[in-house]
Amino acid sequence: MKKLPFLLALPLSLLLIWCGEDRIDVTDTWFDYNVEICDKYFKLVECIIDNDDNQKYTKQMRIDLKNEIKQVQWEWRQLDEEELTKKCSEELAKFEPLEDNLNSFGCSIK
Repeated sequence: MKKLPFLLALPLSLLLIWCGEDRIDVTDTWFDYNVEICDKYFKLVECIIDNDDNQKYTKQMRIDLKNEIKQVQWEWRQLDEEELTKKCSEELAKFEPLEDNLNSFGCSIK
């Protein structure tokens, strides 16, 4: 009888893990910062990943991309405000030539 609760709990646990896999929020950083431009950058990246309808990008590829962004955040966690502002500004600037395309699926640089 002790095995029954375990056998019921195991599939439920696996289901929770599997369902929660794609719920990575790149706007939720692991560190505190006061750099508004970084908020814009992380929101834009999240919007692009979630709303781009290109069929060649699988669900797993989108999850992997969000994990890469989380890794960047981890690397940036010890930067001072000036360095962080510079990094986010540089990254956000890369999207400026694509602004019309981004607006077409609901994402904005501003």
